[in-house]
Amino acid sequence: MYDNHGTALGIKGGLATAILEPCEANPDRTAYVVPRSEILDESERSPTRSTGRFVVIALPDIPSGEIDCSAQQIRVEVRTRPDGTDTECVVLADGTVAISGQIIQAAGADMNGQFLIAWMFADSLEFTEYMLLDTNIQDLQAAQQIAQSNAHAGLRQTAEARGTSKQVIEVFEHTVVAVEPSR
Repeated sequence: MYDNHGTALGIKGGLATAILEPCEANPDRTAYVVPRSEILDESERSPTRSTGRFVVIALPDIPSGEIDCSAQQIRVEVRTRPDGTDTECVVLADGTVAISGQIIQAAGADMNGQFLIAWMFADSLEFTEYMLLDTNIQDLQAAQQIAQSNAHAGLRQTAEARGTSKQVIEVFEHTVVAVEPSR
């Protein structure tokens, strides 16, 4: 998967190293919002799809077979951060990964509906494209309002009563990677 310099096939230069190094020191998951041009080789991009951003989710301790990143179902939930505050999230990958709505906004997916994820697993790099429908965006907006109020307790109890309390990888924080334009 990674060569001796930490570069993942499909990710340019030292970007993979810059993403993976903090993973070893920080147990909290962080997403990286990266320009599409830093993920795919120029020959793989068509002119109409050259813009946009990927959200890179680094999971170097998890083999790809443990998460079904190809599952297309999107669920919106209010989840509690480690600091006790609540946030709206989309839950992907067959209910195993929750990603903060702030990350969706940073990637611009709430504006264009295209949500691109590069999953950096222990043994591979996988790409998934999700389409956020208007209903998903509306659900995120409603979840954001609920997270900012005290009304979410009933929703959380309902989810627990349904038996959906399985372990979910939560990605609340993100870093936007800025790339200098080449001359």
